[in-house]
Amino acid sequence: MRVDLSPELDLLSRIGDPHEQFRSVHVAGTKGKGSVCALIEAGLLHAGWRAGRYASPHIEHVTERVSHLGRPIPEALLAAALVRALDARDAACRDGTAAREATWFDVVTAAAFWSFAEIELEWVVIEVGLGGLLDSTNVVLPELAIVTNVELEHTEILGKTVEAIAVQKAGIIKAGRPVLTPIPSSHAAGRVVRQAAEALAVDLTCIDLSRRLGLQAANLALARAALRRLGEAGVASPARGTVLGARDLPRSVALTARLPGRMEAFEIEQSKDAVGRRRRGKVKVVLDGAHVGFAIAAVIEELRRDPAYASDAVVLLALGSDKNADDFIGRLETVASHVICTQLPGDRRSWPADELARVCGRHGLVSESIGDPTGAFLRCRELIQGHSWILVTGSLHLVGAVRSRLRDWMHLETTIHCFHSRPSTAAGAD
Repeated sequence: MRVDLSPELDLLSRIGDPHEQFRSVHVAGTKGKGSVCALIEAGLLHAGWRAGRYASPHIEHVTERVSHLGRPIPEALLAAALVRALDARDAACRDGTAAREATWFDVVTAAAFWSFAEIELEWVVIEVGLGGLLDSTNVVLPELAIVTNVELEHTEILGKTVEAIAVQKAGIIKAGRPVLTPIPSSHAAGRVVRQAAEALAVDLTCIDLSRRLGLQAANLALARAALRRLGEAGVASPARGTVLGARDLPRSVALTARLPGRMEAFEIEQSKDAVGRRRRGKVKVVLDGAHVGFAIAAVIEELRRDPAYASDAVVLLALGSDKNADDFIGRLETVASHVICTQLPGDRRSWPADELARVCGRHGLVSESIGDPTGAFLRCRELIQGHSWILVTGSLHLVGAVRSRLRDWMHLETTIHCFHSRPSTAAGAD
């Protein structure tokens, strides 16, 4: 974990300080920040602004990290941007300056910011990569900072308590720039955010999101609140000729802002039975990269609102080695008929599949361990019965591996159907 942002600042200085050439919204949080960023970007675009978004991680292709006008950056432009950033790092190595220590994420962040300036974007919505205070993105001076929520995550880096992690996430708050959060001041993390705002004498808006709202509706409500707050600060909607507000993010626009691997659902053909005969019907597969207990609990609660997911699921699970497996698996008791435990693809640090299975056993869950994600997913298909469905979760890295190979595995180019549930009407009027 770095101790300051000097490598990123050195890189940016060497390529013309592109982060100073657009206005921004900066978003930190444990869960939902990517979806909130996508929704705010969609609202700004609908309002008539030239807007983009910086996100992490990607699911299948690195271009997903950099959105230009609602679309992934063209590969040729990303290549040119990366060359600029890498040349700057090489020069820093020769000169012995701070950017010689630049990380992969530093370089990609600098490249993304250069690309935003290169095509003259007016607004960029920026998702924090890790934490906030020392994240590579924390070089911007945003028009609005947002902290979506704070729970225990990446404790080996960010701290062992919610309060310590909140300090990191509240580190995106800048003097003279407002901050928005749904975290109540009665919550330990909310107190930290409030104290950080008071220390910098900035305006703190704490919105009350009803506990009855589902996950998607809450994200939409927060994004609309962000647009209203920008409007209150005088930011206009060029398309409407008045200040920004919730009307710039109608439900029809929100539906276009869904992210891959976040409560993303597919329908695939049934697998064959034990004697090789194809079973009739479709199987629903839901992909969500939730990696902490409270996040998967929110996903399950949201899915249970839809009658299509009333039955129990066969769960495909992999977790990073730094994650609390006991807490996460405990939340699966309300949804899993069977858990297939696997490991993260590649050389990523992962809980061993057999250890996850032992944790499942302690929670009374029927489970199997299959180290290869491909074989593990195929086993999930074999276990489908009746109206059950498959939930792939625990890591965006697992979700990306499954998503990228669904067509290859199933040979269903004409039968995979991606669909999205509509946000709850509780999120507000169109």
